[in-house]
Amino acid sequence: MEPEGGEGEAAEEQEEDQAQVYMTCILQGNRLGAAYYELDSATLYVMDAWEEENADYPCVQLVKFQAQPAIIYTSTKMEESFIGSLRKQVDEETQGAEVKLVKSSYFSYEQAWHRLMQLQLRGMHRDLPQKERIHYLNTLMNLESEMQVRAAGALIAILQQELMPESSDAEDGVSRLRIFNVSELSLNGFLNLDATTYDALQVFQVDKHPSHMGIGKPKEGFSVFGMMNKCVTLMGRRLLRTWFSRPILDWAALNDRLDTVSFVGLRFLESLTEKKISVLKSSHDLTQLLQNTMKQVKSIPRLLQKFASPSFLSSRTDWSTFLKSINALIEIRQTLAAFLSSRQDRVQISNLEIFQKVFSTVTEDFAYVSDLVKGVLDFDQTCGEACDTFVARGICQELDELKAIYDGLPQFLDEIASSEIKKLPHQRQGSIVYIPQVGYLMCFPGELKPEVLEIAPDFQLAFKSGCGNDEEFFYHTTKTRELDEVLGDIYYKILDMERAILKELESKVQKYEPAVRYSADLTAQLDCLVSMAISAGEYNYNRPRLVEDDILIIKNGRHPLQELTVDTFVPNNTQIEEKGRICVVTGPNYSGKSVYIKQVALIVFLSHIGSFVPADEAVIGITDRIFTRLPCKQSTKVPQSTFMTDLHQISVMLRYATSKSLCLIDEFGSGTMSADGIGLLCSTLHHFAGSESSPKILACTHFSELSEGCFLPKSQRIAFYTMSILEPTGNNGDPNRLADIVFLYRLVPGYQAPSYGLHCAELAGVPHEIINRAAEILESMKMGKPIHRLQVPKIVARDREYQELVDQLVAFDCKNGDVNKFLHELLSF
Repeated sequence: MEPEGGEGEAAEEQEEDQAQVYMTCILQGNRLGAAYYELDSATLYVMDAWEEENADYPCVQLVKFQAQPAIIYTSTKMEESFIGSLRKQVDEETQGAEVKLVKSSYFSYEQAWHRLMQLQLRGMHRDLPQKERIHYLNTLMNLESEMQVRAAGALIAILQQELMPESSDAEDGVSRLRIFNVSELSLNGFLNLDATTYDALQVFQVDKHPSHMGIGKPKEGFSVFGMMNKCVTLMGRRLLRTWFSRPILDWAALNDRLDTVSFVGLRFLESLTEKKISVLKSSHDLTQLLQNTMKQVKSIPRLLQKFASPSFLSSRTDWSTFLKSINALIEIRQTLAAFLSSRQDRVQISNLEIFQKVFSTVTEDFAYVSDLVKGVLDFDQTCGEACDTFVARGICQELDELKAIYDGLPQFLDEIASSEIKKLPHQRQGSIVYIPQVGYLMCFPGELKPEVLEIAPDFQLAFKSGCGNDEEFFYHTTKTRELDEVLGDIYYKILDMERAILKELESKVQKYEPAVRYSADLTAQLDCLVSMAISAGEYNYNRPRLVEDDILIIKNGRHPLQELTVDTFVPNNTQIEEKGRICVVTGPNYSGKSVYIKQVALIVFLSHIGSFVPADEAVIGITDRIFTRLPCKQSTKVPQSTFMTDLHQISVMLRYATSKSLCLIDEFGSGTMSADGIGLLCSTLHHFAGSESSPKILACTHFSELSEGCFLPKSQRIAFYTMSILEPTGNNGDPNRLADIVFLYRLVPGYQAPSYGLHCAELAGVPHEIINRAAEILESMKMGKPIHRLQVPKIVARDREYQELVDQLVAFDCKNGDVNKFLHELLSF
């Protein structure tokens, strides 16, 4: 029998979505070596990269953002600037990792190599010769990379010390360290976005707990990830966050995800058994059925890790959770098989990677494991009032006999207590109790009198407890000593026997650990794909077409977040090919320029995680990096101005952008003098236009000078667009007619010079007298006229006073008048 989910499931829901990650990082010259270990998945990731000579260490920040480590270890011989970059917060919401300095000997190449040779990975024979061990490890990581070896070996030593401090033998500690897999990371295989870009595009947004003390946990706010996170398992939420943090460039893997999302979102009712039809009465959707089943799959890797620990005592909740997870995995396979049987294109669907892996992994062994656990354990069983015993009866005869004795023990003890009380005159109350580590005792509500003890000399006071009316006295008697000898600590005998049986059960389950652990990973993948399928249906997303060409064609694209906040969202098209690779977007304030370029970037981003996109059609060329020069949060921790931050972003863009990159430039140059800003923006666009490998660029600006040929040369790569508006004929900036302007939010070819800032100010609620004055100043500047002072009552009254003073000075007779008297009257005026 399987009990209902209880405290174990509730505890898991309170776990953080991010796994515990430990990381090592070192730098030698420009070579960066990093390794990090995910505790839950027991996977060691290694990488090396070339770090450019940049004080910000961008590669380090990118690795930190993707790994999200809790602790980073590095050598004491590293430079202060490098250690400072490790301590640096990736963004405002993410808490910075704790950086620990360790002895440089940890990173010794010879010692690191030796530790790697002692690794015992899943699927590796323990007695594998060193030569074959080297070949095996070389298929998982680059053993010729000195930086990879040093970072990975140091992390192994540190993990041994931190996680297994009781292990005195180094080689034994390394072999016992649970590292199931080693995986090599390469930034070349991912769509790279820095933390500023993630923040500007609002992919993630952490809302901190409202407590002023910051006690509560933060949660995901209004973001693209939060909107698309429909996962029902903890493992799925973690994996989906990983997919969002590491968009991939693998064309085959992306198309396989897209195929799976396409098929998983379909409804099916044909060719189902009566049992399945009864299940589907409340839900006709495959996605809902899969989610209802996947909810039962808990953190299997963590449970298996507990079972493998010699010091861990498994509980009823642990085994109940494990059994429900195994049964849910079997149910998932059956659901997918039923789905295939109902489809005419079952051959095409069965070729999907996730389907193949589920069918090949979840085999008859899972049914055997389920039957084994159900045969050994009985979750409805209780032994007396205790609930810690749940081994089924019939497994061990001696255990069954002890349980039978323990079940009848209360009645037996009451009978013995009654016989003992009869020996004592005038004594009506008393009982026999059992106290662990003490034994059986007679308990009386009051102390026995001396004359009573003379009649029963075998009654010896053991101790008393309580006070006043609640005081109780406990005595050893001949009968209680006999009970100690005959029965002893029967309950703990039962527990010891059950624990031995559970350990044997754990050892049998461990034989199937690789398949069970891998099937849990597959469930997380399926959970992510189902989540994306649900989002695609809920938000009317469509499948993008991924191509190798450097093009970007979007029909009726939408912003995934903005469209949820307005009643009507106006979609826009995008077409970037060899011609028009640099799109200069102009238009008034508040016309949707920034939203447009962000939606293009988000559509490209979503396509690289294998998701459907908010567009009617989309042809996406594989993109290696998204650069942004967008308004971002300012921090006092960074000692540079807003304009210097803008220049830094443009500098990175100019240095690293390729033909497969996408660059967003929003109002660059507006933070300095107009002449300097125009020059910097035009020279940047001119550089990209003349480059042999020009990236795809979307640039928003209010500089009208860009349309003049003397600033930007005519080029087929540069195209001008504007956000269209409807304005009254002959408006000429009349503030009384600003309300008649209508923003259409539609991107059209052309150029729009006016910014209509006064209209935006009116929409923002700026007082009318301010707007009218601004209109007067604007009109005077256009006509080349001097700007007259603002004529308000206070200024007019003061001007009148000053004029009267001037008139008195002019009328004063300096020759004949009394100067002192005149000045006295003048100053007292």
